[in-house]
Amino acid sequence: MTASVRDYDDALDGLLADVARMGDAVSCAVLFGSMARGDVLPGHSDMMDVYLFLKQEVFNDKARFLEVLEVMAQACEKIADRAPGPYHPFFYWSEVDPVPATFDLDITVHSKVVFGDDIRSRIKTTAPSRFVAQTSFFDIRRLGSPLMVYLHKKDLTEQDCQTIFNLLMTIKRDLPMLALMALGIWVVQKESIPVLKETFTGVNFDVLDQIVKIQHDQAERTDPPVLQATLREAMIFVESLNDRLVAHVNGRSQA
Repeated sequence: MTASVRDYDDALDGLLADVARMGDAVSCAVLFGSMARGDVLPGHSDMMDVYLFLKQEVFNDKARFLEVLEVMAQACEKIADRAPGPYHPFFYWSEVDPVPATFDLDITVHSKVVFGDDIRSRIKTTAPSRFVAQTSFFDIRRLGSPLMVYLHKKDLTEQDCQTIFNLLMTIKRDLPMLALMALGIWVVQKESIPVLKETFTGVNFDVLDQIVKIQHDQAERTDPPVLQATLREAMIFVESLNDRLVAHVNGRSQA
């Protein structure tokens, strides 16, 4: 499906119209990710990364909460029907509750308030959530294991190519930030690769540049040999990061 930045903007406008239908139930809507940063890659950037902060009293009134939930479900359905890129339902949270540590910086720093009051200075996380964030790298690292079968598959289907590409994008987008979290280094997603390069000078990061090249080249996104070679290098990269992180964690445990 051909997409443009305008498609993303139109989807956001539609969401905000639905948010307005919820009236005073919504305290704040925070847009983060590529749409907030202004670096959307049409057709491939997520649509959309939004946190809706609902007022606490909404959660205490079952009928009111169900009304709001119905509007949000309808909004999700509309966006899913027109989304030109990856889509997942937006998040909703109570305005007084802490948010997951994996999103904390991007929500409070690289973000944009698109509805309601700016409550970002009040957004907090918790120690247990930070602990979970610091172990997330080791969980996501396992996503690549089932895809190793594609390295030896002679004929990749279009769906196979898309599956590999999606994993490569996850490795480039998320793993650098999660690896830093495992070290107790907290940076926004956009800054994670430069910081990781400074932290692990002995790791070869060339595959991340290759993933960016594939991301912007339609021909390479559907070229099985290119995808297979990049997947192989990406998994070597992930395992090298894992080895360094495990050594760090073990050293910290013994200290």
